[in-house]
Amino acid sequence: MLLTGVYQLPFGRGRSYMTSGGLKDAVLGGWDLTTVTLLETGPWLTPSISSSTDQSNTNVVNRGAVLRPDVVSNHFYTGQSRAQYFNLAAFSPTPVGAGRFGNAGVGILQGPGTATVSLGVAKQFHITERLHARFESTFTNVLNHTNFAPPVTAIDSSTFGALIGPQTAENAGNRTGQAALRLDF
Repeated sequence: MLLTGVYQLPFGRGRSYMTSGGLKDAVLGGWDLTTVTLLETGPWLTPSISSSTDQSNTNVVNRGAVLRPDVVSNHFYTGQSRAQYFNLAAFSPTPVGAGRFGNAGVGILQGPGTATVSLGVAKQFHITERLHARFESTFTNVLNHTNFAPPVTAIDSSTFGALIGPQTAENAGNRTGQAALRLDF
């Protein structure tokens, strides 16, 4: 879900309060607030087994296939923590020499979602009739909420299901800010 909004604070010339102008209007009047809020579920992921440890006798290295494990429990998220986002005990490598892929379906795991709020403030200053200045400041991920990148899905990896690093796309990384001053003439 993507929510966007613009709110003009009701202070200053042409607004509901402090309409007389003067120093108060120059400092407090005419400000606009903007927001872009992104809330989305995590990506669908597929559990796998590294092709270097293929014990299923399916020759996945030369087939360009992904070796999937067997599902032994549907409790994929039991005991969920940052170190173990997925339950390792829900999966088992295919038996030695089985000659088949595991029964784990494609996209049966859901990775961590994204929740980020970006805010901006802006004000236009009238210097002369033909000269205007506009100050803008924007902040991404203003709440500095950590949005984790999808974890490793290879069950034979030492980092299977561990939330290791943050996302960087869609303004979901660390809080950042910028300010700008623009002259229009």
